[in-house]
Amino acid sequence: MTKVCYREYYDKTLFSVEGHSGYGTRGEDVVCAGISTLAGSFINCILDEESNGRLKLHRNIIRDGYICFEIEKFSFSKERIEGIIDAFVTGFMMLAESYPDYITME
Repeated sequence: MTKVCYREYYDKTLFSVEGHSGYGTRGEDVVCAGISTLAGSFINCILDEESNGRLKLHRNIIRDGYICFEIEKFSFSKERIEGIIDAFVTGFMMLAESYPDYITME
């Protein structure tokens, strides 16, 4: 099971994805492929935004089966960063609704 956690507090957002879905065999797991695609895209977007000075990462952990970001949004780019986060949260929520036995959203 994959657990996706999304929390907003003060001026920061905590976002993590942990675990493997277990939907299918390795290399043929469509749920894992969807999660990996969303997570990889999210990682690239967030790292790009950080390199352009639009946010600050206080936590940046990426390893097999686990990612965790603690994101501080700056006031001048808050709307842009929230749009990126909302798009990926929506994607994860759609997967969780379609495959509730394999991905949960908190």
